[in-house]
Amino acid sequence: MRLLLAVLCAFMIALGQIFWKLGMEKTPFGFSLEVLGQFFLNRYIITGILLYFTETFLWFWILAREQVGKIYPVLSLSYVFAVLLAKLILKEKVFFTQGLGIILVMLGVGLILKK
Repeated sequence: MRLLLAVLCAFMIALGQIFWKLGMEKTPFGFSLEVLGQFFLNRYIITGILLYFTETFLWFWILAREQVGKIYPVLSLSYVFAVLLAKLILKEKVFFTQGLGIILVMLGVGLILKK
């Protein structure tokens, strides 16, 4: 159960990045009041922030119940999810080396979790 929740945390981290990317494509970034207002009222930016906020508290719950050396490496799956979500949602290209990296990350996480 905790492992599945840790995978969910990794997914939420990646999805938050996708929402931030979508928000940044629609909102300029700067430090004037007007630009900051647009930035923080952007629904994609807000959604990304909410995902990170929710993920953080879920992660706190997991950390209170699991060994950090065992569960923390699961968060590296966020790299895998980020590439896959970028392909699906943002229509980004996935290169051979990225695919190879995904396989290596998944193998690494599997080895760390293996008892």
